[in-house]
Amino acid sequence: MMTAVPGTPAGTGPPGAPEPARPADPARHEAMLHTSPADLAAQLTPRVQAALGAGNVVVAVLAKEHEAALRESLGAAADGVEFGDPEQVHRVPAFTVAVRFARACRRSGRADGALVIGQHLPGLPGRGPEHWARLDIALNVAIAGLPITVLCPYAADDPDLRRARTTHPVLTAAEGSAVSAEYRPPQDSLIDYPPPPAPGLGTPVSELSFGAAELVALRHLVGEVAAAAGLAPDRAADLVLAVNELASNSVEHGPGSGVLRIWTDPEEEAGTALVAEVADHGGGLMDMPFPGLALPPPDGTRGRGLWLASELCDVLQVWSDADATVVRVHVSR
Repeated sequence: MMTAVPGTPAGTGPPGAPEPARPADPARHEAMLHTSPADLAAQLTPRVQAALGAGNVVVAVLAKEHEAALRESLGAAADGVEFGDPEQVHRVPAFTVAVRFARACRRSGRADGALVIGQHLPGLPGRGPEHWARLDIALNVAIAGLPITVLCPYAADDPDLRRARTTHPVLTAAEGSAVSAEYRPPQDSLIDYPPPPAPGLGTPVSELSFGAAELVALRHLVGEVAAAAGLAPDRAADLVLAVNELASNSVEHGPGSGVLRIWTDPEEEAGTALVAEVADHGGGLMDMPFPGLALPPPDGTRGRGLWLASELCDVLQVWSDADATVVRVHVSR
């Protein structure tokens, strides 16, 4: 039997249970167990109705049959939900999906922020168990402290439920919610799901070795390549600022130098107009397992440049070990 836990939103505890107090951290990340599309719709409908009634942003990324069941259950209220195509949403790396879900809060002007429903779809082409595990782990970092609830629907007989129990602080089903006794902190969980290796992108269109003296030339080069690739002036300016932040990190916090490489229309990155990579021979980001995923605290001295680069670009990816650090940013037109 599942029992209500502190912070369980109205309508999710056992019938007749008193309304519990909200936790200190307003963020919630729940694995929602269901037995059918109708069961999932029945669980989601009161949560969605409450969020819409509060004027909050509601985003839902569901399999077709589950989306259809939720739309039918919501009726006209479904028009207030932003439904996303799973293949489009998950065409980017898991950490990027987590960042984009967290950004939903910024589009809400109410204290309760946003409700995001992100179904795990094992059959999605090119997205295996590692993608979903890394997404759940990243969400625990990206939404911390934000007024957002993320619900991750899982079939009750899903063979990956053990992973769900380790990556979600709360488990929810029709009978209520309970704290997951198997939950592991993000940094511990990430050990089991290291990032895939950096994909090869072929010969870059531009390459520049840089130190502090070359940062001005680096900015000019990025601007020129971005304009030639057809980026709008504001997108080109965003990219210049992002790459400058990454290169400055190599100069100030890394070995003092690095290499910039730029690719345009890389075949492996459908929809991406340009990829810029900053690489150096230092392992300066090894102690930052989630670079760029969340805004560092005001008194923090590290990570602001990576967070800014993530905000300015469509995708940020980082690989770092004892020998080298590679950071890539992707920009679409």
